[in-house]
Amino acid sequence: MRKLWTLSAAALTAVLAAGLLPAAAHAATVNVLTTVSVGGPNVANGDAVSAPLKTGTTATFYSTPGSSSFITCTVSNFGATVTSNVPAPGTAGESLTLQNFSSCTPTGIPTVTAVQSIVVNNLPYATTVTSPPSNQVKVTGTATLPIQTTMKLTSGLGTITCVYRADLNQVVGVANNVGQSITFTNQKFNRFSGPSACFPNGYFSAAYGPVKDTTVAGSPLVFVN
Repeated sequence: MRKLWTLSAAALTAVLAAGLLPAAAHAATVNVLTTVSVGGPNVANGDAVSAPLKTGTTATFYSTPGSSSFITCTVSNFGATVTSNVPAPGTAGESLTLQNFSSCTPTGIPTVTAVQSIVVNNLPYATTVTSPPSNQVKVTGTATLPIQTTMKLTSGLGTITCVYRADLNQVVGVANNVGQSITFTNQKFNRFSGPSACFPNGYFSAAYGPVKDTTVAGSPLVFVN
């Protein structure tokens, strides 16, 4: 009997080693991006994720951090496609395919009376999302397709066009699982072209959320693991 028990144990060990037990017997892999909750279902590669501005907030472009000269937008959205959702902890990849701004107004900018449009150029941008504790969200341009924003403003001189490019060709934010938000604070842009009425530099701040997976039925919330 002891010999038979020993043989059975050896056979079971062999099955385990060969990975022949049903998948339910193995611990599920949790990726960097999940839906519903931390540790929830993994976001699939190819899924679309998006978010508006957090309720009650604006997207703001300051001339200097905290300046009284700025442009605020009460409407802004971003959209991205998940390209590489890897096991946590790690860094997931996305492609930023959409970012828009509307309902924008100038404050404290000499001669500028209105904002006609703010357009993000050269999309898509490569984007990464890193696991806690950093929770970093980094958007990066390329040498040929840099992160660039074009503003058309109404002034006493007519329409002026201001083109800005992100300092170091990147914009960095922080994800938060409370409210499923992404916050950008004083991200520097440098004037690439435009008259002196355009800020020499722009500092971008905004908070987006909640982030949702719009490919999945019901658009569940997205969490970072």
